[in-house]
Amino acid sequence: MKMRVIYYSGKKKIADIAEHLSKNSDDYKPDTIPPDYSLDKEKLLVLGMSKLSKLPDDVRRFCTNLKPQTVKNIALYTDRPEAEAKEFIKLLRESGANIFDTVLYLKPEVLPFKKATEEEKKAADEWFEQILPQLK
Repeated sequence: MKMRVIYYSGKKKIADIAEHLSKNSDDYKPDTIPPDYSLDKEKLLVLGMSKLSKLPDDVRRFCTNLKPQTVKNIALYTDRPEAEAKEFIKLLRESGANIFDTVLYLKPEVLPFKKATEEEKKAADEWFEQILPQLK
């Protein structure tokens, strides 16, 4: 499956989950936003974010320019509250891409260098398995 895992965060946990989920893709390693390589007809974009509001201009531009021609489906994981995630999903939907309502919520950490636990990686795997049948 043509899939990319990208993230915007300085937190180790968000990066760890990106690395963990990217094992489902043969072609790419996880990348940061904006990515080094442009998106091209991705069936699934897994997007990890630890900040959902007051984004830097380049990150906001990247997120609002996700078009169905480049990305068919977007799945979000975050350590932010559900209300922020809903606002962010609303922003993404304006691009026309299919955004899944099923969001993976990670426990927020005060320390940015704390890695993802095995339980969180297992939860990420279960979330990913829920996403697959919803792909368009």
